[in-house]
Amino acid sequence: MAVRRDDRDIVLMDQRGTGESEANCADLGAATFNVMKQDLDGEDEYQAVKRLLSECKTTINQKGVDLAGYSSKENAADFEDLHIALGYDSWNLFGGSYGSRLGLTIMRDHPKNIRSAVLSAIVAPETDYLNGSIQNFESSLFSVLERCNKNEACNTRYPELKERLINVLNKLKSDPLRFDYNGEPFVLNPQDALFVIFVSLYDRYSIGNIPLLIEAFENGEVEPLVNALKSVEYIYNLVNWPMNFSLTAYEEFPFYNHTINEQSFNQSEFGVGLASFSSGPELLKNWHSFRATAFEDQPVVSEIPTLMTSGGLDHVTPIANAKEAIKHLKNGYEIIFQDDGHNLFNPCFFQIAEDFLNDPLSKPNMECSFVRNPIEWNLTKHDPLKN
Repeated sequence: MAVRRDDRDIVLMDQRGTGESEANCADLGAATFNVMKQDLDGEDEYQAVKRLLSECKTTINQKGVDLAGYSSKENAADFEDLHIALGYDSWNLFGGSYGSRLGLTIMRDHPKNIRSAVLSAIVAPETDYLNGSIQNFESSLFSVLERCNKNEACNTRYPELKERLINVLNKLKSDPLRFDYNGEPFVLNPQDALFVIFVSLYDRYSIGNIPLLIEAFENGEVEPLVNALKSVEYIYNLVNWPMNFSLTAYEEFPFYNHTINEQSFNQSEFGVGLASFSSGPELLKNWHSFRATAFEDQPVVSEIPTLMTSGGLDHVTPIANAKEAIKHLKNGYEIIFQDDGHNLFNPCFFQIAEDFLNDPLSKPNMECSFVRNPIEWNLTKHDPLKN
C-alpha cells in the first residue's frame, strides 16, 4: 500500500458539511436516485431534481449555513488549521479526483509545511471541467468500444458495439425497459442507460462489463442492469451533493461557456441520452450566486515535489489535465496508466507512491507503469431464463 499505519500517521478529515462534519442533506443522493427510477424525459427529470435541490437549500438556510464558505480555498484553510492543531512540522498530501484540486489549492495557499504531494485523477484550477465534460465522456467511451473492436474475443462476442449502442438509445426513448430493482419498479430510459455506462467507466473492472451492458439494454436482460445500478446508487449516496454543487458553482461555473457546451451536445452522437449533461449547468446556476474570481482559474506554480497520476481511459479527468498542470510544477512527475480509468487502485501505483513518499526529492522508478494491462472483457453469455 502507498500509506501504512505502521509507517506514518494517516490524517483524514470530513470537509465542512460532509460526513461526520454535520453533513447537509445527507439523503439527497437517495432522493435523486429515486428520480432516476421514474420514466421522466430530460425536462421533467431536471425539474424534479431542481425541486429536491430547492428543498435542500431551504433546510440549509434554516440551519444558518453560509454556502459562500463552501469552496476549495476554505477547505484548504480548514486543513491548514487541522495541521496546526495536530502540531506536525510537515505532512504529505494524498488526494484523488476533487482531492487533487484541493491538494493543489493547499499547495498554493499553505505551502510552507508540505513535504510532498501524491495526486491522481487530476482536476486543477485551470482545468476546463464543465466545458469538456461531454467530449471527455465520449472520447473515453469510444476508446473503450474501439478496444473491444480490436480484441478478437470481445469483437466476436460483441460486434459493432458503437452502432448497437446508438440504436438502443433511440429505442429506449420510445420503449424504455421496465423491471424491479430491490423490490421497486425501475424504468430505464436513454439518459439512465448512458449514466449507467458513465458510472461503469470509473473502474477498469466495470469497464470490462460495458459490452455486456449494451447487450443487456438491447435484450432487456435484468441481472446485468441491476448489478450496474448498484454502483450507480452507491455513487449517488457517496457524494455529498450540497458540497459538490457549491464547489462547482463557485469554482467552475464562472468559466463555463454555454456555447461550447451546446456545440458539444449538438455534435454528440448520443444527444438522445445526454439530458443530465445539458441540465447540469442550469442546476448549478440556480444553486447559489457566489462566483470565484479569475484567480481560481489560474495554474498552481510550486516547487513542492508532486507525483501526478492519470488513467488513459479516464472519462472525468483525462490525461490532458495533468499534462497542463504539471507544466507549472518544478518538481512534478507524471505517471500514466493507459489501461485504467478514473479510479487508480493498482499495485504499481501504490508501489510508486510509497517509494515517492520515502524519497520525494528523487525521481521515482516508474517502470511498472509502462507494462500494459489490457481490459479483461466480460464474455459471459446471459441465460434468458434468469430474467
